Amino acid sequence: MKKYHFYLKLLLLKNINTYNYFFNAGISLLLMFLCSNAQAEFVISMRSPETDYDKRESYNIELITLALEKTKPEYGDYTILRIPPMNIARSIYSIETDAYRNLLVELSFDEELEQDKNLTHINFPIYLGIVGYRICFVSPNIVEPLKSINSVTDLKRFSIGQGFSWADTKILRHNGFHVIEISNYESLFKMIISGRIDLFCRGVNEFLNEYESKKHMGNLHHDQSFAIHYSLPRFYYLNKKNIAAKERIEKGLIAAYEDGSLLKTWKKHFLPGIEHANLKKRKIYTIDNPLIKSLPKDYNKYFFDPLKN
Repeated sequence: MKKYHFYLKLLLLKNINTYNYFFNAGISLLLMFLCSNAQAEFVISMRSPETDYDKRESYNIELITLALEKTKPEYGDYTILRIPPMNIARSIYSIETDAYRNLLVELSFDEELEQDKNLTHINFPIYLGIVGYRICFVSPNIVEPLKSINSVTDLKRFSIGQGFSWADTKILRHNGFHVIEISNYESLFKMIISGRIDLFCRGVNEFLNEYESKKHMGNLHHDQSFAIHYSLPRFYYLNKKNIAAKERIEKGLIAAYEDGSLLKTWKKHFLPGIEHANLKKRKIYTIDNPLIKSLPKDYNKYFFDPLKN
């Protein structure tokens, strides 16, 4: 009887070992499969809005989704990862250090970004050039003095608030304006309302949404007589080593532009703001952008001219 018990235990032990072997092998294969899929998954990282009222990123999300959908048959599925909000300086640092997978941030062109940083841009002007038309929120203190403005020289009497590390700061200072840099985007609205800065000028694509979301703060004035204009192509920037992401998104943006879907999306977001700005009835003060001197002008073919359309 003991002999049979011995063989029974041996058989059970053998079966358990066999089960454990196949179980562990199965787990290993599953992990390998999951890791392989994780590596193969195409991820684009994009910033979240700074506040619930911040609508600046909504167009970017929709545009990148459009570009990724256009390239889905060739490149496959994708995931857009929303990362915490950050200002421009922090965004540039995060791209440079490759802190997030295929981090994509829209920035105004500045050759220093690619000379001194580990950045490259996708050669498509994502706002079709209209961000270079700047209309201004104004301090309550200068509403009346602004009525006598007739030149760029007259405008230089007033201070202009800008975000820290914005390309506009370099452009305005190059042209002789007094610029006050603020690290927090939301604080710029508080400063213009309180009169701590005279002007806070925004792209015609940005102004209307910002006015509608901030007017509850009270005493938020804006000028309706002039616009400052400088050529300001904005591109998506990413780390230089993210070659596949750059190639896919550029293909997708161009495809969407050529079939009209990009322009449809762009008009949905920005045409109301352009019409509200009424640029054709404003005095347009054009200044130079020294940051684009080395940039080939092939992006111009995508520009939308609000003064002619």
